Amino acid sequence: MRDLRSRLRAIVRTPVPVRPAAGEAPPRELTYEADLGYGGSPDAEASAAALGGVVAGEGGCRFVTVDRAWDGDAWHGAHRVSSFSLDPGAPLGMLDPRLADLPDLTARPVFFDIETTGLSGGAGTLPFVAGCGWFEGSEFRVRQFFLTGPAGEPAMLDALGDVFGRASMLVTYNGRTFDIPTMETRWAFHRRGSAAEGVPHFDMLPPARRFWGRGRPGARAGFAVERADRWSAAHPERSCSLTALERSQLGFHRVGDVPGFEIPARYFQFLRTGDARAVEAVLEHNRLDIISLAAVSARALGLVAGGPDACRDACEQAALGRLYERAGDVDRAMRAYELAAAGRDGDVRAHALARLAVLLRRQERHAEAADAWQGILDDMAGDAPRSALERRAAEALAIHHEHRARDLDAARRYAERLRGAAGRVDDDVRHRLDRLDRKLHARRNTTGGREAARLFRDETTD
Repeated sequence: MRDLRSRLRAIVRTPVPVRPAAGEAPPRELTYEADLGYGGSPDAEASAAALGGVVAGEGGCRFVTVDRAWDGDAWHGAHRVSSFSLDPGAPLGMLDPRLADLPDLTARPVFFDIETTGLSGGAGTLPFVAGCGWFEGSEFRVRQFFLTGPAGEPAMLDALGDVFGRASMLVTYNGRTFDIPTMETRWAFHRRGSAAEGVPHFDMLPPARRFWGRGRPGARAGFAVERADRWSAAHPERSCSLTALERSQLGFHRVGDVPGFEIPARYFQFLRTGDARAVEAVLEHNRLDIISLAAVSARALGLVAGGPDACRDACEQAALGRLYERAGDVDRAMRAYELAAAGRDGDVRAHALARLAVLLRRQERHAEAADAWQGILDDMAGDAPRSALERRAAEALAIHHEHRARDLDAARRYAERLRGAAGRVDDDVRHRLDRLDRKLHARRNTTGGREAARLFRDETTD
């Protein structure tokens, strides 16, 4: 192993003076040269031949381009590839309001994913595979840009910029926090403007969490965060990784796929040995990520367009109701919540009933709203509410029976349940119980007085 001084010389070949002497040319910029242990750069032509690609770029700034295509009639899991194409009227604005008023987003969407030397980000993270997928007619094409060495990155960034320049929209999976910021760092590192700037961007991860997430009920369907641990234990199959969604939503199971944590090591092995077989599985992993991203995006947009009857379970219906509610489509939101409340999942049912009760109350359908709140408490095993949502239901029913139904006895029963839930009599519950006790006492006194007057009248008449 070389010492530190030799390694530093390999990185910075020319010392940079503070100020050039008179008549001297300014010093050249810092440059990076790969530290390749086997004594040379990986051969671009040999790598292209092994990976089924072609060499692009010029001189020492070269990379490999690998193209693959899926026919529209081919199957990816239980679905035909042609079904992954986004319809012109795809309701993208429902999943991401930032895209609501932008036209022609589905003209040429580009599905984008990268493989990097690490996940820490920053200038030291090198994206050595950049994959782009798009439809040409019914055929789905994936073009991958593979770096055979860091020197080819400027040319690869230019080629990637050409693809982005023809895209109507970028579609990623967690790309808003990783893929796109990583690429913007690389463009800035090489003193280039970001090719992603100005291109509409749709990140599929947040909608996926909302529809199919595990352990994040607030992100997935909007109910109380305190139920997260219980949800995770009851639904271990609900993961939001792309490979998990392939299995659950597409019926596609990868065989022999390279684990994500191995990907950086395989690239470093390629740089050390020049053997492209070390990264063949990495490129295949990237290709599957891209076509699955297209499939999952089409699936989510199909749910929004098809409505709650197109959903496969109550989780999807509850999440869809939340989307409709946010968009102001109250009728469809209520329909989605009603279907979700008919399901067997207790957490989802409680959330759906709570949202339904709120919408009914806004429409001044107070008796129906009370029935929805009562449905939450009917599913409880005991008298004392266990969660914030159940306490909210008990409070709403106490208010309803006191001020609207005028049933003071029922109102007090629900207020007593609130006291049991809190474990102590807090100020709000105490005030409510005191007020109800005064009203009940006044009603008994008034009723007793009226009954005495009636008896006196009867005796006098006799």
